[in-house]
Order: sequence, then C-alpha cells, then structure tokens
Amino acid sequence: MFDRRIRMPQPTPFRATTRIIALTLAALALLALDQSGTIGPLRTQVESLLSPALTTLRQAGDRVAGVGEGFEETRRLREELEALRDANSRLAAENIRVRELELENARLREQLRIEEEQPWQLTGAEVSAHTPDAGRRVVLLAAGEEQGVRPGMAVIAREGASPPALIGVVEEAGPRSATVLLITDYSSAVSAHVYHNEGLVGGIVQGQWQRGSRLLLQEIERGAALVAGDVVVTAGLSAALDADLPRAAIPNNVPIGTVEGVRAAGRSSVADLRPFVDPDRVRYAWVILSADE
Repeated sequence: MFDRRIRMPQPTPFRATTRIIALTLAALALLALDQSGTIGPLRTQVESLLSPALTTLRQAGDRVAGVGEGFEETRRLREELEALRDANSRLAAENIRVRELELENARLREQLRIEEEQPWQLTGAEVSAHTPDAGRRVVLLAAGEEQGVRPGMAVIAREGASPPALIGVVEEAGPRSATVLLITDYSSAVSAHVYHNEGLVGGIVQGQWQRGSRLLLQEIERGAALVAGDVVVTAGLSAALDADLPRAAIPNNVPIGTVEGVRAAGRSSVADLRPFVDPDRVRYAWVILSADE
C-alpha cells in the first residue's frame, strides 16, 4: 500500500543561503548605481509622473482656501452695506430735520417782518384742507385756544410777493385747533373799504365760490366810480353786520384783493374782486390775535 498523505517540502540550508546572497547582491547593485549616478534619470521620471498629481492637489487646496476667503469677504461686504444703510437713514432723517428747521425759521422771520410792517400780534400754524358734508369752504388750522385763538379773529396768509392778506375768519376754536371759514365761501361777508383815488368807498365782500367765482364787492356806495386795480381792505365794521359769525375781532386795513371789473346791478353796482392770496393754495397762515390801532 502507498502512503497517500501529502508531505510539504522542507526548506533546505542551501535554498536559504541562496536567497540571502541574492538580496545582498541587489542591495549592492542599487548602491553602486546610485553612487555612479545611473539611477538619477529614473528618479527624474518618477518625479515628472508625480508632478501633475501634486499640482492638482495644490490647486484644489488653493480653491478650498479661496472659497473660505470668499465667504469671509461676502460677510464683510454685507456688514459694510448694513452700516452704509444705517448711515444713509440717519443722514436722511437729519436732512429732513434741517429742512424743517429752515422752513420754521423762514416762517418765523416772515412773521416778524409782518409784525414790523403792521400793528398786529400774530400766531402762525399749519393749515389743511377740510371738506364738510355741507360743501362749505373751510380749512382746519393747527392752533387753538391754547395759542390765544378765538372765534371771529382774522386769518391771513402771504403768497409770493403779495401783501399779507385776509383768507378767512375763525369760526370755531378748540384747545389746539380751529376751523376757519374762507372768505370765498358764500356765507362769508366782511365789511370793506376800497381805496379809490384819494378816498375810501365802502362795501361788503361776499364769497362767491359756490356760484362759480371767488369774491364779489356788493353794496357799493352810490356814485362811486371804481376801476380795475383799486385795492380792497377790511373796514373793521363787521360787528355791525347782522351775521351768524362774530367778526368784531377783524381789524381794519387788512388787505383782501383788487377790483377786476365793475358792472351795474339795478340802481347800484357790484365789483368782481381778485384776492391777493388764493385760500385754496394756503398751507400756512397766521391768526391776528390783536391789533394796535
């Protein structure tokens, strides 16, 4: 019978010695080649093969670093933009405030100029359009009893190079606001004088806005030959009129307007007037609190 078991070959001393000798000879050959410079080209080829890969890795690293720097730059720019917006908002608010102060100073200077030219004590305020249900021509004044405003006081304004002229009469006064009936309203009636030649001609200025015009001078004294351009002022006689509103506080010689034309009306005549100041365009006005006659 044969023995079928597999027997592994056993290393022999001769084979081990051969391997050691081969490794030693290979090491000596590499050393000899390196010392003689023969291995140099091989090293250069290896470096040329690895150089593109190393370059790609460096570029990828640079891009990653650039992305980080881009995020930081974007954040910095956003912060600068927000700071600029805040500064712009502050400058805009300051600019508005400066303009408000300039406008307020201009109005105060104008008031002082009027008080120097006329014997009036004034208080100024903003006005705004007011449209009641009845369709009357009134405005709301941002000044009232706390500023000394009372019903019946004259309200004046100035427009361009015009004189300070009557635009209405205080109808009602609250603590800090007042309703002003404009002289163009049909229910407004103010006693007036017309400077004609070297004399005065009396009459009554009535509003005509609801009738398609502005002002009409009625009850002109007989024989008065008024002409276009004659100046019309208040007569200070409104308290004697039988009217719904008290007008005793309206002083005399407050400019109203000029005569545009005269026409016959029965046995008398009437005159169309052009106001010095258009009440519909007024945004700031003064109330005559008192007058030194």
